[in-house]
Amino acid sequence: MTTSTDALREHLLPSLEKLKEHAMETEEEFSSVIEKVQIGYRDSARNLAHYLALRRADVRELQDELSFLGLSSLGRSESCVMSNLENVIDILRLITHDKRKAPSPVITSVNAHTGPMLLREHARKLLGPPDANRAARIMVTMPSEASTNPRIIRDLMKAGMDIMRINMAHDGPDEWLAMIKHMRDAEQLTKRTCMVHIDLAGPKFRIGPMERIRVKRGSRVRFVRGLDGCACDMDDRTGETLLHCCEPEAVYDAVRIGDPLWIDDGKIAATVIEVTETGFLVKVTRTKHNGAWLRAEKGINFPETKLELDALTDEDVMNLTQMGRHADIIGMSFVRTAQDVASLFEHMHRLDLMNRGVVAKIETRDGFEHLPQILFEGLRHPPFGIMVARGDLAVEIGYERLAEVQEEMLWLCEAAHVPIIWATQVLEGMAKKGIPSRAEVSDAAMSVRAECVMLNKGPYIVDTVQFLSGILHRMAEHQSKKRTLLRKLSVSGVRQDMATE
Repeated sequence: MTTSTDALREHLLPSLEKLKEHAMETEEEFSSVIEKVQIGYRDSARNLAHYLALRRADVRELQDELSFLGLSSLGRSESCVMSNLENVIDILRLITHDKRKAPSPVITSVNAHTGPMLLREHARKLLGPPDANRAARIMVTMPSEASTNPRIIRDLMKAGMDIMRINMAHDGPDEWLAMIKHMRDAEQLTKRTCMVHIDLAGPKFRIGPMERIRVKRGSRVRFVRGLDGCACDMDDRTGETLLHCCEPEAVYDAVRIGDPLWIDDGKIAATVIEVTETGFLVKVTRTKHNGAWLRAEKGINFPETKLELDALTDEDVMNLTQMGRHADIIGMSFVRTAQDVASLFEHMHRLDLMNRGVVAKIETRDGFEHLPQILFEGLRHPPFGIMVARGDLAVEIGYERLAEVQEEMLWLCEAAHVPIIWATQVLEGMAKKGIPSRAEVSDAAMSVRAECVMLNKGPYIVDTVQFLSGILHRMAEHQSKKRTLLRKLSVSGVRQDMATE
């Protein structure tokens, strides 16, 4: 561990100065992209470039040495990278009595105070004002019944719902408009503000019409292009089940032997073992020990298949045209590249919707790998946010990597001062059965680091919103992004005589 003044001057200072130099070089690397960002958000874009530079190196040893000296270890510098680096360098110069002429400081408005403030401001512009008792908003996916039963939305708002999410993969314009009307009426009754988030469905692969069939490990399923009707019975001769994968049919031209696929959020894993002009054959490689049901409308993920698809389907454009002016936030599903976001902006510009917020849902491997570019593109037309769709994302990248990846997404979005929505299966057991599991409660507690948490529908959703609101309120006193807050602990007042009883 570095301790002497000479060692600090010869090792630590040059290492930190090199990091600063790399940060400035990376800002220059992205200069043409940063210049296209909306003026008020350019310092956020620069900070993202600085953070990318910081994370291009392994600085763990350097962190240990800084921590040993009682200095910032750079581990919580997401929102203000350059300011944090310069502060540590200045302190080390004082400690070591460094006589060299200090380089000119980098001019930036982002520091330890303004960085978090920018993120809060951007979150307010996109997601609306937070509840007085918690910083994280609560978004709730509407059930179909909300279009005919106004009380559902009214009860959800009383329980703490801040954003109403309309999933456009279900129901239709009449139902969606009815939900929005009920919500606006509920605002008047509850004296609470609520935002409307419409979620464009995107090019989701789903199983076509069929009667449910149980498959086990080793089962063979043949997807046939253009096959109408229900799945056929199991053919005793080939042991195959025939079924139709609905739109988009682009998968039939893209799939290759050896490609993995996952069905129903990973409940069934399979591998392509044969490809023909009319379809492809897969072999089930993993299910529960007693098998799993194949059902109509269940989603299919192709994590390693190179698919050339437009992120916006014709139906998405139609829904955007009909419903965009009724929404506060427009959500885009299956975002893979910055060009996908640019495409949405083009349609929004044509429809005079550029005053709406946009949320890019990251649920594919491509989307995660292109996240920095997606963030830069989003900052061109803020307010902009990211949704971490952990269900599809886990299937795409592997469950063992999900915890790591969701952390990286939180860090990158904080560096860009872009609000993030923590989504998929939050307190799902409670929403469906009325009682949460211990793991769900822990997961919900971790979600306090996001600016918004999304809940899906269920018969106990009102109770779940109230339960989550309480968790977020309590955890906000202990955690702010990555930073642990040392609130007074009641148990810390134990007396010595009590301790020895």
